[in-house]
Amino acid sequence: METFNVKAARSLKCILCSVFLMQMVMGIVSITTPIYAASLGASQLLLGVIGAAGGLIYSFMPFAMGIISDKIRRRIPIIGSMLLYGVSCIIYILISEPLMLVPIKAIELLATAMFWPSIEAMLVEVDGRAVEETLRRFNLSWSSAAIIGPVIGGMLISLCGAKSSFILSSAVSLTLAITSSILVIEPLKEVKRQKLDHPRLKGADLSQIVMAVAAILLFSFILGIIFNLFPAHAVLLGIPAYEAGIAIFINGLARFLTFSEAYRVEEKIGKIKMFIIGSTAMVFASAIAMISSTTITFSVAFAIYGFGAGILYAASISLIMRWASHAKGYGAGLFESLIGVGYLTGSLSGGAVAEYITINAPYMLSLILSMVISMSYFTLYIRSSKNTVS
Repeated sequence: METFNVKAARSLKCILCSVFLMQMVMGIVSITTPIYAASLGASQLLLGVIGAAGGLIYSFMPFAMGIISDKIRRRIPIIGSMLLYGVSCIIYILISEPLMLVPIKAIELLATAMFWPSIEAMLVEVDGRAVEETLRRFNLSWSSAAIIGPVIGGMLISLCGAKSSFILSSAVSLTLAITSSILVIEPLKEVKRQKLDHPRLKGADLSQIVMAVAAILLFSFILGIIFNLFPAHAVLLGIPAYEAGIAIFINGLARFLTFSEAYRVEEKIGKIKMFIIGSTAMVFASAIAMISSTTITFSVAFAIYGFGAGILYAASISLIMRWASHAKGYGAGLFESLIGVGYLTGSLSGGAVAEYITINAPYMLSLILSMVISMSYFTLYIRSSKNTVS
């Protein structure tokens, strides 16, 4: 008979594998949906609305699912999310009206909202290492998949058409649901959870949590623009789908490389400097993207975006998960819901300005937001330095 430790080790490998493969299919679908929508006749505004529909669901459902997963077996929402994601990809194939993509995107992001908070909390519980080390492995797993997902999607679109991307994504999701139901286990103590006292903001925690919230909103606002608007923008600018996928691949690669060293750097310079560096990178990236019209210039901007997002993501998720150490689903759900808020506002406002001003106007919005948040971080740093000296 296998010991619990052996089963837990196998379960941990399955969880990390699930994180990788689910992020891969999400990357495939993210680049496919706007291009597919544009091929069906969707306007720039409708592209933003489609992305915003998913962002709206993701702005509150992860928080709710995180709380629910603290009270039930986390396997239930994890496996359910894989099944629902596979079904949503099948529905994408069946529609021909671009407006119908709005509710389907909402279903897709509902599945995503069920998956991430539960898998993040379960990973921390099963791994048993320091939070930063566990999150480092988690970040490397999903970010490496984020590198290849858009490239696979772009190549499939160019070679076989958009529907082939949805077919592959559905097959992978449904297969994962079956294997996870067999291989993933939970610690016994997590099956019978008692009522948890959720963490509250107080004292010195408040300023750091506010900085983390601003960081999450910033990088997710920009990701909403990149994933929901850029692929279709690129095609309108004459950039082939596979080259758009390469630009997003470079964004993912930069995030992956940043994740590999982010926590080591944080130990040396502290969180506030991490936030300053990350937000400043977003300023430079937005300025370049705003004047870009070729694959090369967008790739440069997206590489800097990836570096900044990696810094902000790593610093903010570790802070949130440590603050919510006694309610991991609550913390993971809060983190993911904040991503949904940024994703929603980035998609909706970006789509509106692209429709009524110019196609690169969304990056002007990201430039303004990045500058405001970067200046706020720098001001806080100056004030904290003065307080330390005095």
